[in-house]
Amino acid sequence: MAINFFGNRPTCCNQRPCRPPLIISGATGPTGPIGPAGPQGATGPTGPAGATGPTGPTGPTGATVTTVEVIATNTLAAGSPASVVQSGVGSTADLTFNIPQGATGPTGPTGPAGTAGATGPTGLTGATGPTGPTGPAGTTGTAGATGPTGPTGATGPTGPTGAAGTAGATGPTGPAGTAGATGPTGATGPTGPTGLTGATGPTGPTGPTGPAGTTGATGPTGPAGAAGGTGATGATGPTGPAGPAGATGATGPTGPTGPAGATGTVGATGPTGPTGASGAGLAAYGGLYNNAQQTPTITTENVYVPVELNTQMPVLNTTTATNQITVLQAGDYEISYHLQINSTAELTFNVTARNNTTPIASSTIEQTALETATGGTFVVDVANSVIVTLAANDVIDLALTTTTAPGGATITIPENGDATLVVKKLSATS
Repeated sequence: MAINFFGNRPTCCNQRPCRPPLIISGATGPTGPIGPAGPQGATGPTGPAGATGPTGPTGPTGATVTTVEVIATNTLAAGSPASVVQSGVGSTADLTFNIPQGATGPTGPTGPAGTAGATGPTGLTGATGPTGPTGPAGTTGTAGATGPTGPTGATGPTGPTGAAGTAGATGPTGPAGTAGATGPTGATGPTGPTGLTGATGPTGPTGPTGPAGTTGATGPTGPAGAAGGTGATGATGPTGPAGPAGATGATGPTGPTGPAGATGTVGATGPTGPTGASGAGLAAYGGLYNNAQQTPTITTENVYVPVELNTQMPVLNTTTATNQITVLQAGDYEISYHLQINSTAELTFNVTARNNTTPIASSTIEQTALETATGGTFVVDVANSVIVTLAANDVIDLALTTTTAPGGATITIPENGDATLVVKKLSATS
């Protein structure tokens, strides 16, 4: 509503029109709802086509594959997806095939067991030699020698061969080969400005066709995998390798077991072994070992050099010197040793215990060093134990040599117990 602050006076005192009345507007009312959209106007006529722009430059020709190589074929677990991985650059395409194994065929039924032959009578058990009493050092007396083994009973006849198992089920069809990669399309020239329709410019050359996909792996009797999709006229990819072997046929039933041969007669009882040391313990013993790594020097084959044994074990009625044990009482002694040898070349070693520098034949071991899994190191690890008769003041040591000259090879013996020598008197007489 407008308000007139000048009443009804139309003119001023001088009979001239007065200024317009001052109008104060009220508050703006709320906006009304938007009316529905009017109908769409008709489409104007299409303008004439512009002239065709100049033809763009021809895109570069893609690389042509001239060499295709299969660089690896990997067998995957059954059920894994097959794949072909392409690598290489330029004109060379390197292919790696990943092919799953076929499923394993079911196992054939087991044939019936053969009838067991009659068991022969058991022979009498030979008497066991008495065990020597344990000495205070906990050393066990030597057991008596074992009697000779009785002859072996005749072997029963072999049972008939079971019937051949049925053929295994045919392996599954190999997976379809992976489609070959599509060759790159030549670059399109830039579009000219739109003008009147003119003659169509020539089409740019098509990019080379990618190599054809490899044929899927063939199962043992399954059909070959489907050929890969063809690219756009590129070189044809190589045929995929044959698939892994199919499942093994079921195993035929096992033939019956032949009857057991008769049990051989029991051999005669062996002689009783020597009596162990008296209850007071061993009459004499002693030992040496190495506590540091050593490097024996061997210059000539089949010439023994002593092993360094620089640490003494407990002794009784024996004495020790550099690398040697001297027995003070005559009698029967057990001599035992252990030696590990490392070499930088494959050599054959002889290791022996010696009595007064003469090798004890029954204690000599010849062994060729074996190369470790990491390579470059060859190892011999030997141990032996023999019983010999010694005289008072006999000197025992440990020695080694090679059957061929070691040349420039380095020979080492590790530390702390990798070289040991022990003597123990078995007879009780002093």
